[in-house]
Amino acid sequence: MKSKKLLISLGLAVVLAVAFALPACNGEGEKASGWYTPEGERIEFEISAIGGKWGDMALMVTSNLQDLGLDVKHRIIDSTTYYEYLYEPNLGGMQAFISGEDPSPDPWSDWIWMMLSDPESSGYLWNPCWYDNEHYTELMMDNFLASNLSAKKEILFEMQEILAEDLPVIFLTRDDFIAAHRTDTWDNWFNELGGYVSWINEWSIREVTPLTDDKQLNIGTLSLPTNLLMNESALTYTGVGCLYLMLVYENLCFFPKVDEASMEANPNAAYEWVPKLAKTYSISYEYDGKGRYNQVWTINLQEGVKWHDYDTSGEYLDADDVVYTVKYAMTRWGNNRPVDWDWVYNTTNPNCGDITPDDMLVEKTGPLQVTFTYIEGYHQNEGFFPSCFLWKPIVPKHKFEGKDPYEETGDYIGTGPYILEEFVPDEYMLLERNDDYWGPLPEAEKVLFKLYPDLGSMLLALEAGEIDTITHEGVPQEKVVDYMANPNIEVEVVPGLSVNYLGFNLHPTEGYEPLQDLALREAIAAAIDKQGIVDLVHRGYGEIADSWTYNESPNHHPSLPNTEYDPTKARQILLDAGYTYVE
Repeated sequence: MKSKKLLISLGLAVVLAVAFALPACNGEGEKASGWYTPEGERIEFEISAIGGKWGDMALMVTSNLQDLGLDVKHRIIDSTTYYEYLYEPNLGGMQAFISGEDPSPDPWSDWIWMMLSDPESSGYLWNPCWYDNEHYTELMMDNFLASNLSAKKEILFEMQEILAEDLPVIFLTRDDFIAAHRTDTWDNWFNELGGYVSWINEWSIREVTPLTDDKQLNIGTLSLPTNLLMNESALTYTGVGCLYLMLVYENLCFFPKVDEASMEANPNAAYEWVPKLAKTYSISYEYDGKGRYNQVWTINLQEGVKWHDYDTSGEYLDADDVVYTVKYAMTRWGNNRPVDWDWVYNTTNPNCGDITPDDMLVEKTGPLQVTFTYIEGYHQNEGFFPSCFLWKPIVPKHKFEGKDPYEETGDYIGTGPYILEEFVPDEYMLLERNDDYWGPLPEAEKVLFKLYPDLGSMLLALEAGEIDTITHEGVPQEKVVDYMANPNIEVEVVPGLSVNYLGFNLHPTEGYEPLQDLALREAIAAAIDKQGIVDLVHRGYGEIADSWTYNESPNHHPSLPNTEYDPTKARQILLDAGYTYVE
């Protein structure tokens, strides 16, 4: 269905023309105009961003803060430098910055809360603000282990309150995702949060139906994996890498379908169990004889699942493959892994503080049955399957045993509906349908992910019919009207995955010291016109954000502080905190 949203015609550049640089001084020997801290230091700092959307947002925020009288400038830097500084605030490369993350729907967004946790532990090389709140970090851990959805909601509410009160980041917007596909090649696309083809949406590739005799599905992308070693972290840095792990290899269960219709019908749709390699599961509790009750997940696997090399190896998927994967081919750190944490941190353990394969509590209990045991204190939420098993693919033991899985490709042998045919890292990835697949066969006989150097060239390829859709980059707002008038292109607007924010470097020695003061950050929050960003940067395609949790989620806190746009209040906050303004 084509979007009926109207583009806002007022250009961003017109509004930003009012941005100005404050003068350095009022006269010789006099204080320069601007705001001064209670200690007498003049406030002046930079907001860094890479170009594009974040660069435009940096301009808007800078203009808002200059209107308040703060001496703030924006700085556009190259992406390599930006990301080097972003996750290592101890380098002091940025004072404040515009960035964004893709949390994904609850409960698969649990990982995002780790980002602002203890910067020297769980948030190391990931906490861009060097924010350190001990209680928040404790809640982040509790969230992974919440016993039920009600308990989880309470924890998420409290974490949202803490971030809204402490303001290590100021959440700004969540822009819509504008998806587009050709109408003359394939039909039956599934569009959900993040578009037709994304790191959580393999459904379109599995379910599209052809409108011509050409059975190759062509997808444009701006990023491909650099290699296909079974290093889950490197592969999951790109959307195509995630899809490779879902379509060539496979996970124990699917990401459920989460579109607007399903969320309206069932707010907890994202928690649904959708079987994949795991056919069924059950949960029980067993006394271990040591005074504690362990939680045991019993997983029954699908029958008759052949590995891609079955014709030469004769190998089917079985419990040995799952046990091997969990012990050797999956990152063992994480609260939803079945780990004997008591022994890991036991001082009599010769490997104390480390996790070895023997510490993974996974056991083969039948040819097609395994158990995951979670010790008391680390029981998993019964409301949904442990999230790591939606991400982590099961690998063939017969291809990887005795090798380092992180340094091997396993000859690209999986169980999925597609087989890797060709991969040229800087050009394309071509998949061929596995006609011996154990499940429903997709109608696309081949899937090509073609790399483009920039969004403009990729959109030209879509317009020319060289590709059928694009991955999660999305269509720019300024192209919507043209595409709506093109009978060969369908445009659909859905909520996006990305939450954009203004972050502050709060490192005790390498950050900008005045930004350590909460009152200044509160004033900045009140001075930012978030709706203006939605209207001008996103051209009306988006919404105001105040949390990592999406507005439509039942876990979204409805009344967080420090979220209202009120420039008068912003000025009063500074005055009440002892700041002075010099004209």
